Amino acid sequence: MPALSYITTCKGRLQHLQQSLARVAHQPHLECIVVDYGCPERCGDWVAAHYPSVRVVRTGPTEGFNASKARNAGAALASAPWLGFFDADILLDPAFSSLVVPELKSGNFYRANPLGTQTWGSILCQRDDFVRVGRYDECYSGWGGEDDDLVTMLRLHGLKPMGFPAALLGEIAHSDALRTRFCEIQDRWLQNRINRVYLEAKTDLLGMRRSPLSAQEAAALYAEIHSTLSKAGTPDEVERTIQVTLAPQLLGSPAQRGQCQIFEMRKTISYSVRVKAYVPQQEIKPAAMDSILPDYAAQKQATH
Repeated sequence: MPALSYITTCKGRLQHLQQSLARVAHQPHLECIVVDYGCPERCGDWVAAHYPSVRVVRTGPTEGFNASKARNAGAALASAPWLGFFDADILLDPAFSSLVVPELKSGNFYRANPLGTQTWGSILCQRDDFVRVGRYDECYSGWGGEDDDLVTMLRLHGLKPMGFPAALLGEIAHSDALRTRFCEIQDRWLQNRINRVYLEAKTDLLGMRRSPLSAQEAAALYAEIHSTLSKAGTPDEVERTIQVTLAPQLLGSPAQRGQCQIFEMRKTISYSVRVKAYVPQQEIKPAAMDSILPDYAAQKQATH
């Protein structure tokens, strides 16, 4: 039985997959799973023809690209106790499984150390933990965000972040246009802001309610944030506000004279968002990304 299920997804990235899969398909301790997420190049057929031992998931025609749905589809087929999620443009060192798999310990999840922007979404976690935290949140659309969500949920459930040597991962350089080719929003940093605010709100609500959002609640919250932030475009624009109302809580008073008064309490969280500044693309360095992005995040104010 394999120890780790290597899971990668592909839509319009066959050239990348041809390079990355060749480096991992025959590594020991691994099973390889490729998700053909409506790939126009029919990458699943190519994989089946050249790597018959690799398991293929074909989703059929898909609108856009939803990384969460694609990765969840791959994870559903996995048989190993550990899952490893890697983009098709990530190149694993030929010794990756021999060096990393023996070091995996229950109670942890793993990412590259030091962490880079290109390897940000490469995550290893136990399959049971992945299921327990709710898998990838399929509300996320466009580029990025779903990996931050998974890491946040793993942390909130008590899993410890650990690292494996970043030198074991390489990358295939490519343009932003290729990243967002199938995305509704072509500006990946606008999409990043939308996804960060959603994660912030989702985490706040989880802490206040002590229970996860339903699929309907999560979809409605994401749609509201997506709609509002998509319109926030210029530094001199007025603030835009997103209000999230929790399900009302019914409270009752002790019965007096045979009557009990029932009243309702509502809690609302308001997120006020504005663009503070634009940073020219050439000035943004990967190491500085974490210090830049919070300037675009929502400033939240909870009201009860």
